[in-house]
Parts: sequence; C-alpha cells; structure tokens
Amino acid sequence: MRAFIIGNGPSRKDFDLKQLAGGHVYGCNALYRDFWPDYLVAIDPKIISEIKDSEFPSDRFIIPPEEEQWEPQDYRPGYRTRSNAGMNACLEAIKQGADELFLLGFDFVIADKDVALGNLYDGTNGYEMETRTTFSDTIARVKYFQWFADKFPETTFYVVLPEETDVHPLYVNNVRGMYYKELEELCSNSKIT
Repeated sequence: MRAFIIGNGPSRKDFDLKQLAGGHVYGCNALYRDFWPDYLVAIDPKIISEIKDSEFPSDRFIIPPEEEQWEPQDYRPGYRTRSNAGMNACLEAIKQGADELFLLGFDFVIADKDVALGNLYDGTNGYEMETRTTFSDTIARVKYFQWFADKFPETTFYVVLPEETDVHPLYVNNVRGMYYKELEELCSNSKIT
C-alpha cells in the first residue's frame, strides 16, 4: 500500500500536490492552509491549536499520543528529544498498512544548508524565527530518519527531490531517492489503472 508524506520544505514548492494518486496523503502541520491531505499530523501545540480552530475535518486530524511525540527511548537511551511531524506522519501511514512511503519536502536530507533549513511557512504562525531548526538539527534528523527506516525494513521510503540535489548519505537499504518528474509519472500511471 502506498502513502505520500508531505513535509513543508521548499524543495516541493513547484510540485502540484493535486497530482498525487494511488495512495493516501499524510500532511504535516500548516499544509492544510494550502492543500487538504487525507490526514493531517501535528505535534506542536501552537499548530495543533490553529488546526483545531480551522475548518479542517477533525476526523482527519491526527495528534499522536504523547509518547509518540518523542524520539523512542531505544533510539538514544538516556536522551530524548521531540520528534517531528514528518516522522510521526510516516509512523501513522505505517500503522495504517502503508509499505511504500513517498516523502516530499523532507529537506533535512539536503546537504545545502539554506535549503535544508527552509520551510514554506517561514514567518507565519508557528514558524517564527525562534522555532526554526539549526543545521545541527538537520543532521540529527538525518540520523533519526536512518534509525527509523531501519526499524521498518519491510517499508520502502522514497525521498523525493528535485534533480541535481546533493543529499546527506543515507545508509539504510530500504531508503531510495526519486526525482519529482519520476513521481509525476508514477502518479499519472496510477490514475490510468
């Protein structure tokens, strides 16, 4: 079963999300401002409050249990940090049976510091400068993503990126790269069948 996980990194800004076909769409945080996914996932209290006050359907809004909003204890015993909505959205898709995850806007994997730190909603509610990640945060996210993918060996993770993008090395057998034009073709073929 296929699922699309929509992060809010700027690498996805030129991709029309309405093209996605052949699986459920899980969005993160403020995505609903521009596009309503099948499911919306958030863990930040400020964004949760905003979404609850919006017209987004409550039965499609997922607030993970408190325990899942933190990196698991077995990831780094004795040290825990907050998870992120993208990883929580991946977990929700897996729990609902998805075994092919296509990750859009997961820009923490991009080696270019300016791109990796960007967010399509920078400067808006919940995305003020004081909440912005640092480059060391992106490296930590890469490591956590590798660990997470390794925990689900039966799931294939496709990180979708623009062409000619340098990424941090990902040392996990079930993580693949894909260009947006390839995703467009895949979705186009899904609409036909």
